[in-house]
Amino acid sequence: METKLPSRGKAEYLWRPLRKVILFLALISGLAALAMIVITVTDIALRIGNSGITGAYDMVRIAAVISIVCSIPYVTAIKGHIAIEFFYHRFSRPGRLVLDTGFRLISLLLFALLIYHSILYGLMLKASSQVMPTLSIPVFWIPWLIASCFVLVFFTVVYHILHPGKELIKP
Repeated sequence: METKLPSRGKAEYLWRPLRKVILFLALISGLAALAMIVITVTDIALRIGNSGITGAYDMVRIAAVISIVCSIPYVTAIKGHIAIEFFYHRFSRPGRLVLDTGFRLISLLLFALLIYHSILYGLMLKASSQVMPTLSIPVFWIPWLIASCFVLVFFTVVYHILHPGKELIKP
């Protein structure tokens, strides 16, 4: 017995896991932003009583990186980045399609380089046993998280090339 696929087609099932991972990372991004707020407010409140959170600065830095990097795939998936409207309005619909595809191909190259160099940088940090100054938390995983999120951005851009004018995720 053969199951019928929705009208979107079989290829749609390839993008579903990407959507789920991107939405999960958007949740992580929001939680990291919330963590920055909680850590900062708690640290300030404790400093009034001549105390404080040891390593608050390091924790906020880590949460900031997590928040920013984990939000990039979501913003890319909903096409939330600012387009260069000035250029787009000067072209016809086919011209916009060509221009958009060209920009996206350049983006693929850029993100491929960023992924490669982030992985290399993480390996270098791991080899040198680099840690956060006050908490002694290893930092090699941070460039690897960046690379992982950029891999998702890479595949999102591929989706946008294959499906012009369509978001991967509806905002």
